[in-house]
Amino acid sequence: MTVPMTRQQLTAEFHCPDSAYRWMCDVNGPHRLEIPQPRQLSFRHWGTSLGNVAIGTLEYATRVTIGIADLPHYYSISLPLRGSQNFELQGNAFNSDSAVAAIISPSQPLRLSMDEQCQKRLVRLSRQAIEHKLAQLLGRNLHRPVIFDSRMPLSGRAQEWWRMVANLQEMLAAEGSLCDLPEVWYNFENSLITSLLYTQPHNYSNELLDRQQGRPAYLTHLETLFLASLDSPLSLADLERAAGVSRKRLYRDFHTHFGVSPIAHFRQLRFEQVRKRLGRATPNESVSSTAMECGFQQLGRFSQEYRARFGELPSETLQKVAQPARQ
Repeated sequence: MTVPMTRQQLTAEFHCPDSAYRWMCDVNGPHRLEIPQPRQLSFRHWGTSLGNVAIGTLEYATRVTIGIADLPHYYSISLPLRGSQNFELQGNAFNSDSAVAAIISPSQPLRLSMDEQCQKRLVRLSRQAIEHKLAQLLGRNLHRPVIFDSRMPLSGRAQEWWRMVANLQEMLAAEGSLCDLPEVWYNFENSLITSLLYTQPHNYSNELLDRQQGRPAYLTHLETLFLASLDSPLSLADLERAAGVSRKRLYRDFHTHFGVSPIAHFRQLRFEQVRKRLGRATPNESVSSTAMECGFQQLGRFSQEYRARFGELPSETLQKVAQPARQ
């Protein structure tokens, strides 16, 4: 999807309820805002919007209740960094705190209450981008909105997803970031959306899993070939010859079963291999030697991308191996 690739900084601080309401209408869309003690309001929202993603931090510093009839254009995903929020939707209620995130999907009327301590990380993803990516993964058009399970406990893959969000937020806030390179940001954005579709249950999850399990055998062969030649980058022509299929089918199958292009998928495999090797490294192995053995030459850029994908620097992964040996 082609969208504007200019970073927009989101910075707002209001003590007037009407100003806070208008600001959040622009950010997420129409809603109702109730503030029992308006004089205590100290609204703050800071973050960044780029492409199909906006990541920021939000607080009201007083109890508020928000009613939403529909979010027609976005998915709103939030995780309290402190305090808590309570959701009521479709006759069910649940509490969201630092251990349980929440997702608001389109066509889901709800009532949201935030306590006075609540400060939360807020992610906004374009509905069009989510549906476009899922249609690619399923190989067909969608006829219903994607509705995620609203409750998102932080464990396993969900915890990894939020680590990625936190590190992207930090990168987006920095000047001269890798995020300013369109081809790099596209990979980050694509990873964020694709991993959410595989991590958080939704009304297409079963079909998506069935599609993933029914992938052509030649894709597994290509992965084996790639892992056997990590330090020798493979070109698209190499992949075509090894697979025995056309470049058009190569792109179609990779987008259908992995959600990305062949080269982007193999780049992700490289990162995963580095992480595995660092996780079992010997005292003589270093980050630089491991990265170069897996085909990475620009080590500064590699470290930044590694952190965005896994929530820590490669040196920190290596330190975890060394710590037990020193104890």
